[in-house]
Amino acid sequence: MKGSINKLLYRDALLCTLMTFIVAGLLYFAFVNLSILDPFEKAFKDFKFTDMYYSERFNETQRNNKIVLVNIKHADRFQLAQAIEKIVEQKPKVIGLDIIFKERKLEFTDSILKNVLLSNNDNIVSAYFHDEDSIVNSDDYFKTENQIKGYINLNLNGQNTVIRDFIGVKGDNVKEFAFATRLALASGYIDEAYALKELRNSIPINYIGNKDVFLNFDIDEISNLNEIPALKDAVVILGYLGDGNEQFDIEDKHFTPLNKDWVGRAVPDTYGVTIHANILNMLSKQNLIYRVSTVGTYLIAFVFCFFIIVMGLKLYKRSNFMFDFTEKIIQLLLSVLLLYLALLLLQSNIFINIVPVILLSLLSIEMVCYYEYLVKYLNKKFKWKSHLL
Repeated sequence: MKGSINKLLYRDALLCTLMTFIVAGLLYFAFVNLSILDPFEKAFKDFKFTDMYYSERFNETQRNNKIVLVNIKHADRFQLAQAIEKIVEQKPKVIGLDIIFKERKLEFTDSILKNVLLSNNDNIVSAYFHDEDSIVNSDDYFKTENQIKGYINLNLNGQNTVIRDFIGVKGDNVKEFAFATRLALASGYIDEAYALKELRNSIPINYIGNKDVFLNFDIDEISNLNEIPALKDAVVILGYLGDGNEQFDIEDKHFTPLNKDWVGRAVPDTYGVTIHANILNMLSKQNLIYRVSTVGTYLIAFVFCFFIIVMGLKLYKRSNFMFDFTEKIIQLLLSVLLLYLALLLLQSNIFINIVPVILLSLLSIEMVCYYEYLVKYLNKKFKWKSHLL
């Protein structure tokens, strides 16, 4: 007798879980396709619960002193040439230029900069970026033989406002490497085989913090100091880090999970060069985050829903009043528990999009009541047996 009851219970739980997914699918279809809900869809697309982890993560133990940032501000090409020469004298591992010299300017300063780039060709990683179907490079005047270049695009898919992911290698016949990938290769942190194996697909960026977790200098400091021991054997990246008014300066600035505002982000929080530094830090330690696939996420959600519904059906059968009384409490505790589980997994470098799991789990509890109406109808029509009847 007990075995047959359990059999009915598990069958009901399976059917109620399927019902939950069908209803969720219909709601999602309506949510995506109704134009009146577009603002809400975009808001949810730019929000991830796991952003909390990064926005509160900074601590001194995360600091990486072997990646050094140099703020070029709005320096002219003569100042840039001087700074690069000074950096080269300190014997860094690699110099990265998150800068594109799109056109010629003054002949004299251009020639000085070109000579500096030519004489240190094997130690400099230059940048380019994709602009829709075209590629934007520095002017050919600054091109050097065997030039090492990487694309600086941080949002290749062009869909998300918040920079959470990174694609390190793209293309099949002609392989292109990201700027941070090139820096990691040139500095010996990874080899090409590792890059081709691990960095072809989109992976979450393992942020350790904003620019304060890296040593950083202004270009004026670099030019005025005789010796800078911190640059020896470091990867030095030159890029824009603001020009005195960071609160309102959004030049080459992006939204990232480091933003203190999890929703309703108004002002970009992180400069592009800092994002490259975070990616390089991740690659230097080969500390990649494994992303649970979409299929895996929904399988996990299905399992959670099934067992939640099993418990819900047992409680509902025992007492309708107790079920109604505890339903919201269970939903609240379940949300907190699942979110905490997602953050624990992220600490172990496993990223799961927990939102579908939470929403489906919450919906599954609501579906228990509606499932009773369904089985009553089936029982009346087809003599359907159920744990609830």
